Amino acid sequence: MPKRRALITGATGQDGTYLADFLISKDYEIIGLDRPGSTPRSALARFTEMDIRDSGRLADYVKEIRPDECYHLAAFHQSSSAVEGERKGEDERASFETNLLSVHAILNALRTARADCRVFLAGSCHMFGDASETPQTEATPLSPVNTYGVTKTAASHMGRLYREREGMFVCTGILYNHESPLRGPHFVTTKIARAAAEASRGAADRLVLGNLDAQVDWGFAGDYVRAMHLVLQAEHPEDFIIASGELHRVRDFAEIAFRRAGLDWTKYVSEDASAYRPVSHSVYRGDASAIRNKLGWRPETPFSDLVRMMVDHYLDSEGVS
Repeated sequence: MPKRRALITGATGQDGTYLADFLISKDYEIIGLDRPGSTPRSALARFTEMDIRDSGRLADYVKEIRPDECYHLAAFHQSSSAVEGERKGEDERASFETNLLSVHAILNALRTARADCRVFLAGSCHMFGDASETPQTEATPLSPVNTYGVTKTAASHMGRLYREREGMFVCTGILYNHESPLRGPHFVTTKIARAAAEASRGAADRLVLGNLDAQVDWGFAGDYVRAMHLVLQAEHPEDFIIASGELHRVRDFAEIAFRRAGLDWTKYVSEDASAYRPVSHSVYRGDASAIRNKLGWRPETPFSDLVRMMVDHYLDSEGVS
């Protein structure tokens, strides 16, 4: 029996890497796709560098490979410069093109070339924006307050349209914050983990963070990719929240991280309100009872283990990711 073939966009990123490794362990043939200049970290059967916004080339590619499953993880997150007001228009355009137009392109290509392909779209808790309730469920109204949330919301509606109008198996996983040693350098979790490791070697400057009492629903990326796979194995297509359901403060992350490095975090971390500019006052905490009850998924990695895993990575790599 031939292997099932899975297409992963954003294959070199944190989620793409963990997902590829997981699916390879399930005996899938993995076709990876990512932006030019990226390098895969998994043993992919095939990898192609491509601008996901090139709808014509993407359509030809999908027609050629005809995947059984597609995990559309490629996304554009606004840069820090956009927060400062620089390049805002450029970043918003890139977010729109990458997070929405590419979804339309890939769904339309699959509709033509492989309509029975099962499709997972990576959503975000930022789709809830100024959430009307905490925790959020699949029934919580979507009210995004930033460009990323707007594009992810529109993409999920596009997925639902193809599911209902075209009869395709398209699902959106509403992903809450999920971290790992592969997390990018601009995320607060990586900044803290690296700072703790560097401080243990006497090489760290003081780490200045924003709101230390900000509460976050954090999970481990390796657990969340299992959920992505389960969503596409269900009998019927459905959108699901993928979250830990637990809240932890930024200061909790810092305390555990520096303790892992044998240090007192208060001697190395400072809070500066000007370092963050909240757009929403909502607390994002996901109620993942639907995916737990219907598909049997639950996160397996405790928060403290996640923090220690990230710190250990930088202790072992001497600060080199």
